[in-house]
Amino acid sequence: MASINKLIPSIASGSLELAPALANLNFDFTLWKVAAPKEFEGVGSALSTSRRDNAERGMLHTIARKLGALFEKKLPSTPGLTKAYGTRASEIAQDLSIDERGRKSYGVFAGRAGADATKFDNPDTAHLATLSAARQDLPRAQIAEWDDSARAWLRVADGVKKKQQKQQMLIVDNVQLPVNWKTDTYESVMEAWSNALTQVEALVQGISQHARSGDILLALSSWHLYPDLTVVTPSMAHVRQSDPVFGSGGVLTIGLQASSIQEKGVYWSLPLAYLRHYGSPVVSARSIRSGLRSRLSLQELLQATLGSLLRGWGSAGKDTFRSLRWLSSMYHLLLKGRKLGIEGASILTTGVAEHSWLALLSEAANVYVESEGLERQHNNKLISLGRKHGKTFLGTPSAPVFGLLERGRFIDMIASEEERIGMLRKVGKHMAEQMRIDSSQIFIRYKHELSKSCWVYEYATAIPYDTSRKRKADGTSCSTQSHHRWLYSGGHASIDRAYQKYYQRICDWSLDHTLEGLIEEEWAKSGDFYRSAGGSAPTRNQAQETYDFDRREAALTVAGESVSKREDQLIEDVFAAGEGIYWFRCHTAPPPFGLPPLYSFAFGAIGDAALFITKENMPPVNVIQASDDSASLLYSMFEGYSIDKLVVAYELEVSLRSAQADIDPHLKSLKAISTAAMMFKHFPYASVDVRILQGGLYNASWIRTCISSEDHQMVLKTPVSLLGYALAPLNGSRLPGTPLSLQPYALSKGQAFACLAMFESGQHDIDPHLLNDVMAMSSGDSIYVSAALLTDPYDGSHPGDIRGVTGNIGRPGITFLVPPKTP
Repeated sequence: MASINKLIPSIASGSLELAPALANLNFDFTLWKVAAPKEFEGVGSALSTSRRDNAERGMLHTIARKLGALFEKKLPSTPGLTKAYGTRASEIAQDLSIDERGRKSYGVFAGRAGADATKFDNPDTAHLATLSAARQDLPRAQIAEWDDSARAWLRVADGVKKKQQKQQMLIVDNVQLPVNWKTDTYESVMEAWSNALTQVEALVQGISQHARSGDILLALSSWHLYPDLTVVTPSMAHVRQSDPVFGSGGVLTIGLQASSIQEKGVYWSLPLAYLRHYGSPVVSARSIRSGLRSRLSLQELLQATLGSLLRGWGSAGKDTFRSLRWLSSMYHLLLKGRKLGIEGASILTTGVAEHSWLALLSEAANVYVESEGLERQHNNKLISLGRKHGKTFLGTPSAPVFGLLERGRFIDMIASEEERIGMLRKVGKHMAEQMRIDSSQIFIRYKHELSKSCWVYEYATAIPYDTSRKRKADGTSCSTQSHHRWLYSGGHASIDRAYQKYYQRICDWSLDHTLEGLIEEEWAKSGDFYRSAGGSAPTRNQAQETYDFDRREAALTVAGESVSKREDQLIEDVFAAGEGIYWFRCHTAPPPFGLPPLYSFAFGAIGDAALFITKENMPPVNVIQASDDSASLLYSMFEGYSIDKLVVAYELEVSLRSAQADIDPHLKSLKAISTAAMMFKHFPYASVDVRILQGGLYNASWIRTCISSEDHQMVLKTPVSLLGYALAPLNGSRLPGTPLSLQPYALSKGQAFACLAMFESGQHDIDPHLLNDVMAMSSGDSIYVSAALLTDPYDGSHPGDIRGVTGNIGRPGITFLVPPKTP
C-alpha cells in the first residue's frame, strides 16, 4: 500500500487527523467489512462458502467498495429501493438455492454452483464519501470479472422471472421513448442512472410516476421490478402486475406524449469509441425491444426455429397460424395412432423419435396455437425473428411441408371415399378452368373396397358434363349439367375375350413392347380388374356386391349424379408400364379404328384417388403443383375432413425414410436442433445467443464430423440413457425403426462441447477435435461438466454425457477446463 502520511485516531478527542496528502491516499478495501441489510440475507444464505467469502473479503468485495467510492456522492439516496431490490434479489437467489447434499453432488464445482450473487454488498457507502474517487485503481481484469458476474445474475434472474419479464417487455415494445438525448457517454449514463433511481424510489414509496423518458423502463427491466402500469399508447389499459415490493401502490404511466421517432421500444443512442481504435466516435443505437433480445430460452429458440422453417416453406408457410395448426394436428393424430397400435405412428413418436425435431417443432407449434393475448404476441415476435434473421439457419428444404405436397399425394389421408372425390373435384374444377378443358378430358380414378380382402378401381367425372339441352321461352338454350360415376356392380370381373383385338390394337399403336408384354401377362391372369388387398386370392361375395351397387346408385341418384356400370367400359389401366389409362368415355363409342384417348396422372394419390388428364393437355408439373394451393388444400383437409391416421403415418414415414439426411442441409440442421435441445432442456435456466439464427447451422464443424461418422452411429441402450443429455455411440447396431432423418446426432465429448459453445455464443464454431480433452465449460450463468467428473467410475458414463450446473467460475466469455499435459 502507498504511504499514508498521517492517519492518527485520537480516542480522547474522538477526532481523526488526516494529513494534507489525501490526494495520494490508496485505501485497502479488503480490510473494510460492512454487514449487508437484512433484505439481502436471502442472497447470502444461497451463496456457497467460497462465494460468500469472496463477497465479504475477496476481489469482488474490493471492486464493490471501489465502485461505491466512485459513484456514491453522484447518486441519490434510495433506502426504499435498496430494501425492495434486496427482497427481490433474495427471492431469486432462494429459488436457485442448493442444499449442502445437493451441492456435494457437483464435485469440484460445488463452490461455484448456484446463482452468482457475489456482487451484492451494502449499497450504503456514505462512510467512504471522503475518499478520492479519481484515484481508485480498477484494472480491466477486475471490471471484466464484475461484468461477468452481473451478466450471469441477469440471465439467472431473467429465467426465474420469465413470465413477468416477458409481459413487461411486450408492453415496452408499444412505446417509443429515448433514454435521453445527451451525446456524452458518461453524462448520458449518469443521468439515466440517477433518474431511474429517483423514480423507482418514488414508486416504492407509493408515489405514482410518469415515464417521460426510457431510463425508468430500462431500469425496471434490469432490476426485475414490476409496478402496476397505466399504458396510454396505443390504447388505454391498466396492467396490474401485483408485485409485492410495490405494496404502497405506486403506478407508472407510460405513453402520454406522442413521438415522431421511428425506433420502437426504449432506445439509447450514444457515441462510442469504435473498437478502441483512434478516430472519430461512432454513434451506436441500442433498443430493449423484446424482439431484439440477445438471449433466448430453449422454448423461445424453438418458436424462432418455426419461423425459419415456415420461411423455407415459401408460400406454403405464409399463413403462420394455419401452417402451425396443421403441424400440431398432424402430430396429434400420430399420437392417437400410436395408442391405437398403428405401427407407423409408433415408429415416428416413440423411442428416439420422442426427441426428434418433428416432436419438438410439433410441440412448439401446439404451444403457439394454444397461446393467447400477450403470450401469442410474444410468440409472433419470435416467429418473425426466425423469418427475418433465420434465412440461412435451417437451409432451404428440398420440398415444403416435408414433401407431402408432391402432386397432391396427401389426398389419400382423407378417410372417406366420398370426401376424397369431393376434394379432387374442387381441384379438377380449378385445373379445367386454367387449362380450358372439358369433362371428357379429365376424370377421377379411385379405389373402392369390395371387402377387406379385395378392391376395384372405379371412376368419376371431375367436372360436370352436359346431360341435356332445353330451349327457353325467349329462344335461347340452356344445358343441364351433372356428375357421373362408373361403379362396379358385382358382375363378371374378367375382361371379355371378345375385346382382345381392341387391346391388341393398343399394343400395336403404342409400339411399346413393355406394354404388350404387360397386357399379355394380364390376359394370362384371366384379365381380372379387381385386386386382392393382401396378395392372396380375393374372397368375393357377388350378391353383397350387387346389393352395394344398388344402394350406392340410389344414393348418388338422389344427390344428382348419374351412374353406369364399370364392367361395361373398355378401360385399360397400363400405368405400371409408364403409359397411363386408355379409355373411351361412356358418352363416346369406341371407333372401329383408331387409338383410344390416353389419360396421364395429374394430381392426387395415384394408387388411391387421383385426377387423370388427356396426355396432350397435360401441363408441366410445376403448373399442376402450385405449393400455396396444395398447402391450402392440405390444411383445409385437417380442418374439416375425417383423416385416416394410418395413412398419415404411412405418408410421413415414406417421406422421412426417402429423405437424404446425410447430405440435405435442411435435415442436417433440423437434426442438429433436436440434438442441442436434448442437452439444453435439462438445464432449465440455460439460454442460447440469438445470433445462432444468423448462420447456416448445417455448416457447423461438429455437425460435419457427425456426418462423417454417420456409419458408426449406434443404438441407444434405453430412454434412460438419455439422462446423459447428449447422445453417445454405444455398442450395438443402427437405431432400429426410426428413420435416420429423425434421429438426433450421436455426439462425442468434443462434439458435445463444440455444440454447447456454438449455441451459448451464437457464433463460435470450434473444431471438436480441439475439445476432446475438455472436462468442463463455463459460460455466463452455466457450467457444463463432463459426467465423468461427477459420477462414480464404477457406474461409468458416455463420452458425450454432459451435465449442467447453474453457476460460473468468475471468468468472462467462454472458459474451458482442460487437464495439464503433464500432471
